[in-house]
Amino acid sequence: MSRAKSPSSSDLVTARNVDFSNCDRELIQYPGAVQGHGAMLIVDEPDFRIQQASLNCREIIGVDAKDLLGKSIADVFGQRAPEMLERMHRMALEYGPVHVVRESFAGSTSGVNIFAHRCDGVLILELEAITSATEPASTQLYSDVRESIAKLEKARGIQQFHDLAVDRIRAFTGYDRVMAYKFAEDGSGHVVAEAKREDLEPYLGLHYPATDIPAPARRLFGLSWLRHLPDVNYTAVPLIPDVHPVTGRPIDMSFSILRSVSVMYAGYLKNMGVHSTMVMPLMKEGVLWGLISAMHHSGPRHVPYEVRMAAEFLSHMVSLLMAGKEDSEFYETRFRMSAVADQLVEEARQDPDLHSSLGSQDRNLNLLSLLPAQGAAVSSRGKLSLIGLTPTSEQTAELVRWVADQNLPVIATDRLSEIYPAAAAYKSVASGVLATRLAAHTTEMLLWFRPEHIEIVNWAGDPKKPMQICETDGEVRLQPRASFALWKQSVTGRSEPWRKDEKDVVEHLRQALMSSIASRAEEIERLNRQLADANVELDSFAYAASHDLKEPLRGVHHLASFLKRGEQDQLTEEGRQQLDAILRLTRRMDDLIESLLQYSRTGRTELSLQNADLDVLLDETLLACRRLITDTATEIRRAEQLGTALCDAVRLKEVFANLIINAIKYNDKPNRIVEIGVEEIVVEEAPRKRYFVRDNGIGITDAAKEQIFEIFHRMHGQDEFGGGTGAGLTIARRTIERHGGRLWVESSVGEGSTFFFTLGPEASR
Repeated sequence: MSRAKSPSSSDLVTARNVDFSNCDRELIQYPGAVQGHGAMLIVDEPDFRIQQASLNCREIIGVDAKDLLGKSIADVFGQRAPEMLERMHRMALEYGPVHVVRESFAGSTSGVNIFAHRCDGVLILELEAITSATEPASTQLYSDVRESIAKLEKARGIQQFHDLAVDRIRAFTGYDRVMAYKFAEDGSGHVVAEAKREDLEPYLGLHYPATDIPAPARRLFGLSWLRHLPDVNYTAVPLIPDVHPVTGRPIDMSFSILRSVSVMYAGYLKNMGVHSTMVMPLMKEGVLWGLISAMHHSGPRHVPYEVRMAAEFLSHMVSLLMAGKEDSEFYETRFRMSAVADQLVEEARQDPDLHSSLGSQDRNLNLLSLLPAQGAAVSSRGKLSLIGLTPTSEQTAELVRWVADQNLPVIATDRLSEIYPAAAAYKSVASGVLATRLAAHTTEMLLWFRPEHIEIVNWAGDPKKPMQICETDGEVRLQPRASFALWKQSVTGRSEPWRKDEKDVVEHLRQALMSSIASRAEEIERLNRQLADANVELDSFAYAASHDLKEPLRGVHHLASFLKRGEQDQLTEEGRQQLDAILRLTRRMDDLIESLLQYSRTGRTELSLQNADLDVLLDETLLACRRLITDTATEIRRAEQLGTALCDAVRLKEVFANLIINAIKYNDKPNRIVEIGVEEIVVEEAPRKRYFVRDNGIGITDAAKEQIFEIFHRMHGQDEFGGGTGAGLTIARRTIERHGGRLWVESSVGEGSTFFFTLGPEASR
């Protein structure tokens, strides 16, 4: 197993030099010593010579430690050495201690169990003295473990499972107290189940600060399925030499059975009145979920290796079964959330506007249908939709910007004000938030809110004073707290926590929506390409057709004119009327063809984009329309300044002219008014301009607001309101769309109309 390079001995913070200034950096995997009920040998490979040994080797194997240095395994273990080496060659020693052999030495009454493992590039042999003359029968151990597993499998609910687990492990190991301990995200934890001697003070339900089991200890607990400390009051036995003679580094004992424990941990246990412990990790999906902690208060307790191995297997099974029990307990909830998520994705596919498909209070299905939350929000296209109990729109908008700055796909916290202080103002409605972004570097996101949940937490002692300082030998050293008296604390500013399955279903929803959005974008791009190709073909056809129609139409008009002049005297009144109709129709047809040519040119001609002064451009447009303005006595009102814009000035003058002329023509008021101006709007947090031409004319019905933009479509008679071909607004809209903008109308019948247009993308509709 690969390991990071070990620090030199002078860099270490260990039991020898831990104090108030460096206690949070104590490297407990480098104790340089072992517990006294066993000995340790550090062996090099491939020569298998002993480089280091614990000072108590004479008590364990009958040979002084200094006499072992430099000797080979064959010198120490004699005839058993080949068997040991052969077994070690076959075993995977990188994942923790493996039992190699049981051996007896001169002066040893009951022998030793020998374990081997590799760590940080060295081979570590641990020789644990067998303290009990009688060993438990393997068949009995097997029966006990099998019975325990069978009962655990039948347990209903996770609480009953934990209660049964601690009860069976206590019966199995004979400890005075066995607890199931669950870690919180901040490293603190609380006792969720307990089996104990009747006369002992209960710890069930108590919370403990993270400093009681600091991060280095949690790391080590997660590496091995069992840690055993037979006697808290043991005397640590150092290795000689204290560092490896070849590497010059201390030995990493992360996996060691005999590793000497932290002085902080030993002091903590003594303060609790504990004489012996056995700790087994509870793992879920490869992460340390909690611990099974066995404590003996009545004296030291050395659990035989065979019982420990059975307990280790049992704790392993407890972890596996626990994950299944938790999954089973929340199966229906997860199944329902997944089904709702799929429905929401389908709703979004049918209606791409997330505000209406996911964020509408009027729908039976919305974001609040997915998770147990009191409020939700949709942030999309620069707008917010709020559902249920939420912060205000302004507060939510600020929160959305803060979440976007974190640049994370999903953010979940049950204590929002601790990481985002502004949230303290609305903690009663949103102490917890779960937010997911639908696109990078944008504020497109979904949010769920949970209100403040005030609870009373029972701490085992004051959590703000987990340690005490005392002076020993003239130095200030950190000591574990001595008081475990009940300390009640009101916890505010927190919501019910977000479960992993809730975060998982939000991630599933995020990915599905992003996939749907990407697919829709690809489809839109494909359709746009097809439409662009079709428009090019249509423009080419319209240009060719209208150009080719011009000549025969002109011939018909000339022939009719010639006939009217040359045969004036011979024509009857009916004949003259028919010739007038032919001439009128050819002129009308010529106007239509000219409009069609102009429309096709709008799509075919490349725009000449430049920064143009729109006020100058409008001056020129009004000058060209001055006769119509004068004849109709129209009052022109204009903004003080339209500013500049990137546009094709010639085409934009045509747009202004068309809108102004229509505003004058379609007006039945005695005092005609036309107003031209610009408005500042904010779209997706960026400023945009939209221009308008407003009149007090006849107005447009809702049904006709899109029809007026259809080519050759007139809402009135051919000669009403000054006539025309009905192509002007169509050409104007196409011109604006080629600038990347949008042209639309807002109107009230009898009161007037306002035509708006933008010269760039506008997300707000």
